[in-house]
Amino acid sequence: MNLKNAVNGIYALTSHSLKGLLLSRKAVITLIVLLFVVAVMGYAGAQDVDALPDGANLMDALILFFFMPVMAMIFGSSLIRDEIDNKSITHVATAPLDRVFAYIGYYLPLALAVSVSMIAITTAGFLSFFLQHGVNGAALEVYSEFTALVVIGSFVYSSLFLATSVLFKKPVFFGLFYAFIWEGFIGSIPGAIQKASIKHYLRSIGSEWIEHGDISEFDASGFGGSAAVLLGLTIFFLVFGAYLFREKEIC
Repeated sequence: MNLKNAVNGIYALTSHSLKGLLLSRKAVITLIVLLFVVAVMGYAGAQDVDALPDGANLMDALILFFFMPVMAMIFGSSLIRDEIDNKSITHVATAPLDRVFAYIGYYLPLALAVSVSMIAITTAGFLSFFLQHGVNGAALEVYSEFTALVVIGSFVYSSLFLATSVLFKKPVFFGLFYAFIWEGFIGSIPGAIQKASIKHYLRSIGSEWIEHGDISEFDASGFGGSAAVLLGLTIFFLVFGAYLFREKEIC
């Protein structure tokens, strides 16, 4: 297969999968989460708060800490497995496009869909809180920094959950365990063990960017090292998932 055909195949699969992700029931889940975040941050913003640190703390705890891995899990953990179970993946498995390129054609729309979802949630939460206190330059800086973090997180978490969608027959169970127990519990324990979570490295990068709230004082691993770990994890899970997708009997 030449490069042009591979690119065309990836583009076609990416377009098809992206439309499916953004127009599926997962979009309804995004809306529900968005409304929940708006309600919580809007209520918090109506209280007597110190806008910048308290707003940053809410965005850190509610969006980056909790909903970032949860939304990636919801979008990604069953993306390929659902198509395997209902046999709709047959046309992909039997197409002339190499399965490695087909896998990329699943990963790109997944990461983009999660990014769009998280940007929408972050924007809505930010506005519901900071519009009550004035959106100044410092607030916009906090918003742009958290937006960058959720986009980075979308690409890293998507590579993890897409790989598990191929690896496990019931990937949702692993996704629930990782999002709620591993990231939620292990990632919160003081000490070196929290370095075994993706969230630790995202917050380490955030601690270098964000000057307000608890994240600015986070016991970080360093910007360069954290960025290298996140990039390495993304590449590893992509290669691992693509290998499984290419070698396993999927239809």
